[in-house]
Parts: sequence; structure tokens; C-alpha cells
Amino acid sequence: MDWNAFEFSYGHRGMAALSAQLIQIDGYREAALNLVLPPMWREQLDGLNRVRAVHGTTALEGNPLSEEEVSEQIDQLTMQPDASEMSREQAQIRNVGLAQDWIKERFTPDQRPVTYEDVMRMHALVTQGSDETKNVPGELRQHSVVVGTEALGGVHRGAPANVLAELMGGFIVFINGRRMAEEHPVVRALVAHFFLVTLHPFGDGNGRVSRLLEAAMLYRGGYNVLGFYGLSNYFYRNGDEYKLLLQQSRRKKPFDLTDFVSFGVRGFAAELKGINNFIKTKLNRLVYRDTLVRAFNQHVGPRRRILNQREYRLLDFLLRETEPTDPFSDEPSLSIRFDELLAEPYVESAYRNVTQRTFRRELVRLHEMGFIKVTRDADEGVRIEVDFGAIGRY
Repeated sequence: MDWNAFEFSYGHRGMAALSAQLIQIDGYREAALNLVLPPMWREQLDGLNRVRAVHGTTALEGNPLSEEEVSEQIDQLTMQPDASEMSREQAQIRNVGLAQDWIKERFTPDQRPVTYEDVMRMHALVTQGSDETKNVPGELRQHSVVVGTEALGGVHRGAPANVLAELMGGFIVFINGRRMAEEHPVVRALVAHFFLVTLHPFGDGNGRVSRLLEAAMLYRGGYNVLGFYGLSNYFYRNGDEYKLLLQQSRRKKPFDLTDFVSFGVRGFAAELKGINNFIKTKLNRLVYRDTLVRAFNQHVGPRRRILNQREYRLLDFLLRETEPTDPFSDEPSLSIRFDELLAEPYVESAYRNVTQRTFRRELVRLHEMGFIKVTRDADEGVRIEVDFGAIGRY
């Protein structure tokens, strides 16, 4: 890259397709914001997204801790652990978590613009206690850097150290300028991410700070819906493409950000869709349980209810057993094989005094009434899941 000819200028083509995706994002955002959620759901959603964001942004830099281990560190943020007892990887997780806390306080819709001091603060938080010898938390680097690999688009040389202060001043003016103000908030955040990581102004933590700045700008634009999240988890799950597109975007002047921005917008749409899936699944399962109660309490004859007690308890058991392992999945329910269901200790106990034929007959009846779905798979045989369509029938 010729830093003597560097300018904060860029373009992105294919606006028709991009506009359609941005409209989709705004639709998901409005749908989520128009729902009043119980505090427990909001806290769970925020917690899950924070963990995914911290895990994603640190895993991209090689941190080996799992999401479960990241969650443990995030849960301990209010504590003051002995730094000598923390591993380098644990400290890295803690730092990003604390930076998230700061961002949530500093950046709310329509607050003052991003400042140079804000970016320095992010870096200080992310790299505090760093053992990198050429990194000083909250300060620009004083040496040259080269990053990237030939396998992922080639190497990139960061801005010369002697012009970093001037370029960072220009960067702050640029991200708060008229051109950026005209962009959709999601595009604005992605463009800021690209230029900061391209400058590579720090001795360590450039990727993490760039992704934090992106999240901060989403917060300021009102697009961190129902808690903390960003694109870090999406970038991690598509790590090679993320790094390749960053490098490819630097090859033309002005920078052609078409593919990188489109990639990020697709990812953000997927993240917001996941938020809506989370809410939809929670609501469906809550209302389905209420439907079971109504059906159990509703008489259809002198001695007959829509659901008898054994059927009601079986459906309640199925509802619990088919909770999605991924709370952001498109599918609101897992399915269970008939033979696995038959072998469940609860089913064995509940149906111990009747024949297997009676159990099968009750499943058929529940299927005919619309409480469960029964499908046949060529490889796995009969599978059963709850049918949320029952909500509208009873």
C-alpha cells in the first residue's frame, strides 16, 4: 500500500442488493424493539450475545478458550481477581468484557460523536496488562507492522508510525463527517472498522479494537437491539472470508468496500434474524405451555377433557426435551426419535402399567389433534416434535 497517496475515500457498488438487505435489517430491528420482553429474557439475550461477541473477537486472534470458559470469565467481571492467578487468555477475555461494559455506558443513540480519546480508551481497556513488549495500552505504536498471509489475500503493511497521529486525527474527522452521516448506521460501522484495522495503529489489539469500535457505532446508531452484540461471532465463524475480504478491499483506490460491506451486512441481518428467532422460540414455547393447560382444563364431555393427565404430562415433557440447543436457530424445536422417546426414563415410568401399543395410540391421537408432528426419516425412522400450530387451534 502506498501510504503517501492514502485517502479516507471509498466506494461500494450494488446498492440495490445492499438496500434490500438493509431494509431487511430494519424490519428485524423494528420487530424486536416493538416487543416488551420479561427482564429475564432480556438478561439472557444480552448475556448470550456478549459471550458470543467476546468469544468471536478473541478467537479470531487465537484465544483457545471455549464459549463456556468465556461465559465463566464474563460472569466474574464484577469481581477483582488476582491478576497473577489469571492466564493470558483469561485476562484477554476479561479485558474485552470490561471494554463492552464501558461501551454500553458511553455509546447510546445520539450521544456525542466518537472521539480520538474514545478509541484510545478502547485500546487501553482491551490490552491492559498485555505482555506484548511493543504495545503500550492506550498509545499509538512506534514501530512498523506487517500483517496477513499470502494464503488470505496477501500481506498488509500498516501506516508508518511517524504519520499515525495525523492519520488517526483524520480518521476521527472522517467517521464523524458528512459522507459517513449519509450512510446507513450498519454500513457506517463497517466502514469505520475497515479503515481503523487498515491503519493498524497499535502494537497489539488492532482487530479487537476495530470490532469494538464497530459495536460502539452500532450502539450509537441504535442498532444494538436488546443487548450487546456485534459481528465478531459472525466474523469468527467465517474467519478466512473476513480476512480475505479485508485484504482484497485494499487493492483499489479509492478502496472498493463492496464485498466487505455486503459480507458484513449479510452477517448483521443473520444476527438480527437470530435475535428474532430467540424471541419467537421463547414466545412459542411459553404460549404452547399455556395451550396445554387450557386443553387439560377444558372438558369435552362429562368425564373427558381435550387432554388427559398422562397426555398433558407427556406433552410438557416433550416441550422441555426438545428445547433447541442453539437459542438463535431457525428451528423452534428439536425432534426426538420414537425409540429414544420410548427409552426415556420419564416415559418408561409414566407408561409402565400400559402396553407399548397404548403409548403409540396416544401419540397418534396427539398427532391427529395437532399437538405433535410425526415424520418418518429413511435413516432414523419415526421422529416426533411439538407442533406449535396447536396454539391457534386451542
